[in-house]
Amino acid sequence: MIKKISVLIIFLILLVLPQTVFAEGEFATSYDVLYDVSEAGVTTVTEKITLKNLTSQYYANQFKLTIGATQISDIKAADPGGALDVTSEQKDTTTTISVKFNQQVAGLGKSLPWTLSFKSKDFAEKVGKVWEVRVPRISSTTNLEAYNLTLSVPQSFGQPSLISPNPKNQTVSSGRIFLTFDKSQLTSSGISANFGSMQIFDFDLSYHLENKNLVPILTNIALPPDTSFQDVIFQRIDPKPLNVTVDSDGNYLAWYRLNRGQKIDVKVFGSAKLYTNSKVKLPVLDEALRKKYTESQKYWEKDNPQIMSKLDEILGDSPPGDFEGKAKLIFQYVVNSLKYDSGRLKNSDIERLGAVTVLDNSNSAVCMEFTDLFLALSRAAGIPARELNGYAYTENTTLRPLSLTKDVLHAWPEYWNERRGWVMVDPTWENTTGGVDYFNKLDLNHFVFAVKGSSSQEPIPAGSYKYAGQDSHDVKVTLSENDFLGKPQIDVVIDALSPILSGFPGVIKVKVTNTGNAVYPSAPLQISADKLTALNGENQKTGPIPPFGNGEFNFNIRTKSLFDSYKDQIVINIGSQKFTKDVVVKPFIVFQPVSLLIAGISVAMVLIYFVVLGGHIYRKRIKNEPVKKS
Repeated sequence: MIKKISVLIIFLILLVLPQTVFAEGEFATSYDVLYDVSEAGVTTVTEKITLKNLTSQYYANQFKLTIGATQISDIKAADPGGALDVTSEQKDTTTTISVKFNQQVAGLGKSLPWTLSFKSKDFAEKVGKVWEVRVPRISSTTNLEAYNLTLSVPQSFGQPSLISPNPKNQTVSSGRIFLTFDKSQLTSSGISANFGSMQIFDFDLSYHLENKNLVPILTNIALPPDTSFQDVIFQRIDPKPLNVTVDSDGNYLAWYRLNRGQKIDVKVFGSAKLYTNSKVKLPVLDEALRKKYTESQKYWEKDNPQIMSKLDEILGDSPPGDFEGKAKLIFQYVVNSLKYDSGRLKNSDIERLGAVTVLDNSNSAVCMEFTDLFLALSRAAGIPARELNGYAYTENTTLRPLSLTKDVLHAWPEYWNERRGWVMVDPTWENTTGGVDYFNKLDLNHFVFAVKGSSSQEPIPAGSYKYAGQDSHDVKVTLSENDFLGKPQIDVVIDALSPILSGFPGVIKVKVTNTGNAVYPSAPLQISADKLTALNGENQKTGPIPPFGNGEFNFNIRTKSLFDSYKDQIVINIGSQKFTKDVVVKPFIVFQPVSLLIAGISVAMVLIYFVVLGGHIYRKRIKNEPVKKS
């Protein structure tokens, strides 16, 4: 007897039967899918589906498809009998399409070819200078016999700068680019395709500083840094900082002195250029940082037994031998085990759970927990890893949510890849987009404000420096079409005594200030002179000097004798630039008025000493002489 059932297929997830749950082996499916992107970024998805009955006991009359998209329109379906009844329901980050067949799929080996099409704005978007196309992955379900996908985009989008995974075939025809993929590629990840190689943002950031202490303090703010994937320039910082330094994580820290009770509002204006590929060609991570980036921190409890046990479970009995393989398994676990909880964003002050706590609260995660769990597990596996905070551009906060503040802040991790260097990944967005690949290559929407590696809590990013009770929007980032070229420029001040005293230790002080708009890279720094001797004039480096920053360097100098007297020139070489200062050397004793005065005082004191001593001896001698009797 043939039993009637309604087949419920969750696309990209699993096959479920609604009344009685049957095995997936009851039906087989095959797909031939076209994602056709228009010039305006609207994607028309056409799915040619064949549903085949593998039993003689059941038949299907309904099909349901759940898609990781929220903006779906013009849904149509048809089988050989004509148009099909279609309904849709949007919930959270997905849309479920229900299709009722005109004929039953009954009988062993019976097949029904049918077509579903719809349009969506969720799969492609123009982001500044870049077109981004994202296609969710499919689920590796039983009896998915075939799945072939073609992505078609206009040639006007430009040449693809990033395609992950690599397409099976790439052709150009009739003004369009065609990329083809198969089932083996799309069960492990979705498709990420960028057309354009860089993105440019202009930023206007506000920082609010306050000293509540009883004494003056020296404090700092974190400016957007240069990283392997971004360059930053600064047009203006108001008020100007005392200095801008670079910490061990590469952050740019602008320093200010605040008096008791003082408040300062700092405005920072600049631009950032984000790249698809890393700027670093030969990545190196020194041992001190490698050790630092695998240590346990608050929220990254890598030595906790729960974390260690979970890591063993993730890596299994035959773990990959390289960082990339281990990081991918950890990434997939975090994506699949946590559930994004948008309800937590309603709280003005979101409590950060940390890695261990979120293991027991997997249904209540935001970007911080996705990041913390990935970092704790990676560090437990010996993989150097750190946290990035910053701006993440998104047109759809449901699919690509932001979690740190009410502004536009987001958190995502990066891990050290021995071959590629630092690699940014985003488990939060891969989770919320239904499997779009955010592991192999990140998009050009992640603009770093602060790097947390040595500490899980500092520095805090722009947008988080507020007065008590303040709720202002302090991060303004806009897409820009205007390219820029960073121009570092150094000004060097050489400070030396005038004159330099021969025969005495001397110090030459060199202050290097970056007056340009971009970081001045670390360069060799040397000092030399014709006659003076510099004891530590070789093998020094400036280190990177950010805009509005400076570095101070001291060099010990000596003369050859106490009586040297001449004119000389101090030469400072920084990279290919040369700076000079004329100096005069004079002997301490002969030519210096102060020296003569000191010498005269010294001689007078010696004379007085001997006069007093002579008088004392004379009186003592007189006292000890015998008295003559008359």
